[in-house]
Parts: sequence; C-alpha cells; structure tokens
Amino acid sequence: MKSILFEKVRIGKTVLKNRIFMSAAASYNGTTEGDIDYSDPILHFDISNGGCALIPTGGVSGIHPRGRSNATRPMLNSDERIPSFKKFADKIHKGGALAILQMTHGGACAAAYQFSIGNRPLSPSFYMKNQKKGFKKENIENCQASEQEIFELISAFGDAAVRAKKANFDGIQIHAAHDSLLSQWFSTLYNLRTDSWGGNVKNRCRLHCEILKEIKNKTGNEFLTVLKLGIEDSLPGGTKAEEGIEASAIIASQGNTDIIEISQGLQDITDMNSTSMKPNINSLDKEAYYRDWTKRVKSRIKHNALVVMQGGLRTPSLMEEIIENGEADFVSMCRPYIREPGIVNRWISGNMSKAACTSCNQCAFNHVFKGMRLKCIFNKD
Repeated sequence: MKSILFEKVRIGKTVLKNRIFMSAAASYNGTTEGDIDYSDPILHFDISNGGCALIPTGGVSGIHPRGRSNATRPMLNSDERIPSFKKFADKIHKGGALAILQMTHGGACAAAYQFSIGNRPLSPSFYMKNQKKGFKKENIENCQASEQEIFELISAFGDAAVRAKKANFDGIQIHAAHDSLLSQWFSTLYNLRTDSWGGNVKNRCRLHCEILKEIKNKTGNEFLTVLKLGIEDSLPGGTKAEEGIEASAIIASQGNTDIIEISQGLQDITDMNSTSMKPNINSLDKEAYYRDWTKRVKSRIKHNALVVMQGGLRTPSLMEEIIENGEADFVSMCRPYIREPGIVNRWISGNMSKAACTSCNQCAFNHVFKGMRLKCIFNKD
C-alpha cells in the first residue's frame, strides 16, 4: 500500500521507517528501587513489531531524587538502573521501532509522596496542601525552587539522558505537558515567579530551553531530542494557546529540539473531555482535536523542528490529509495501539479502515489507574 504515511524519514543519521508514532502511555510499574519491571515491555514490542516507527516509554519521573510521585515510578538517576532500561529499549528495537525514553518530573504534584519520604517538593512557586481543593489561597504553600536547585535539576536531566543513551535508547522525550513539572513551570497558575525563570513567556520556557541544551551538549547531535509540549491549560486562568505557540517557536529556535509533539497543558482530570484522553471519539469531526494548535505551531517554527500531531486520530485518510497539507510531519496515536498493536501493518497491507478503538478509556480506568499493566478490555489476553 502506497501512502505518504508509510514514507521513511531521515533525521541526521537516524531513519524512521514511517511517519506514524506512538504517544507515551504508562504501561508498566517500576520496582521500589526504580527498575522497569521487565515483564511489562511486551505490549511495546507488539506495537513495534506491528509497524509503529517510534515508541516512547511512559514517564520516567525518577531522573531527579525529588521527581518521583509514588514508590513504583521508574527511576534513572543512577547507573545501576541502566540494565533494566536497556532490556526495555532492546525489546522495542527487536520489533523495528525507535526507542525513546520519556523523562519527566512530578514537581508540585509529587508533594505528597516526597513529604512521605522526608523530602521537600520541587516546584516553580508552591505546592497544594490538598490537590482536590485546587488553587485556593488557603490551600497553597510557598515552595519556590532556588536557582541552585534549578541548575541541579537541569544537570540531572542531562545525566539521565546520558544513561538513556548508554541503555541503547535512540533518544529522549521531555514531558512538558499535562501535570509535569515543566507544564507547571510554563503555566501562569503554578509559576508566580518574578525572576528570570518566570513572568513572560520567554522566561517561563527558559527551563525547557536549558534542559534541552544540556541534553544536546551531553549526548551529541545524533541522539534524538523530542519535546512533548502542552500548548494550553484547560483550567481557568491558565496558559493560553497563543503563549504555548510562542513558546514552541522560542524553544525550536534554539536548535536543540529535533521533534515537538503537541499536547495539552494542565488539565482538569474530573472532566475527561478537557484532557488529552477525550472519550467517545466515534466520528471524523471528533478526531484530531489538537489540529488547530499543531497547524499553528508548524507554521510558526518553520524548519527549526519537526512536528507531531496527535489527539484522537483514528482514520488514516485524515492522517494522510494532515501530512500532505503540511500541517505536521508525523502523526501519533496511543489508545488505538492498546486495542490493535498491529494497526500500522494492517494499514500498510491495504486494510485502511479506521482504528477499532472506541475511546472508552477503560484501558486507563480499569488497569493503569489501578496500578496494573495497560490493557484493552476488548482483548482477551
């Protein structure tokens, strides 16, 4: 089957076998020491073997001692963790896809766990005493990261990227969307700083730029750097799309980012329709819900980085249209792979019917949110 979706793409010396990626999903648990449980990369191998070109791990928040949000989040802040991560990368490679390590940090959202182990949380400005009570004045406690802590964090990201390279990953993805520390840092809700790390858009995305620069300096130009960037918060008073698009241009102009994947910023998880996991995507008009943001980013950053569109994509003809129109360089899915790991090969073979995923979100609610392996309820094994 001939399609622009199935064209190979070269980035430096790296060749992607097609234009269809996977967006990260937390499909495993870590040990208390921080290793990835090796029984869990099975699904990632199936997706790789099923035709996907690039697969990131779920978020590895333990790249910094204060980044972990619970006791079973994988960690890569020590060389001792490299062997288990290498097994994960090798499993993805065996199926033919590129292996990307997604690095994140819990920031203020890791406060409860960090306090439980005797640590002070790391935050742009504050943490919430009770996450359910939100941004009420009486619910926030000042906890602004010092400049020394910021530079230690930047160095930790760089060191973790070096370990990822030693573990045979093809690159890293910095998680700067959803509730991650970098999403908090960019958000006008969490970042109340008045120094050079807060205030205007350039200052609020300075940390992103410094981390990406550190990684490139420590790993070299042939090690892919991918940024998952939250463009707009869905919470009242949060960052607006215009700011996120401006940030994408600032970050891309630095020359340290190979690929930018467009996503949601801070989100209200009590309303799934305002999150990156919108339910009931059962018609074409509900697909590609980040299309406008992605088109605007692609237009703004020019050729400074390649762009990935994701967000409810299910129909290959729509994906072809997006690539052919120059709205994005790549497309990405997550939930469809959970039901059909071999969906890309199905399309390549000529069966171009839309993904079978119903976007019911039970893969998350019935499995991941309960600490179990990612699984579709419609699949028997």
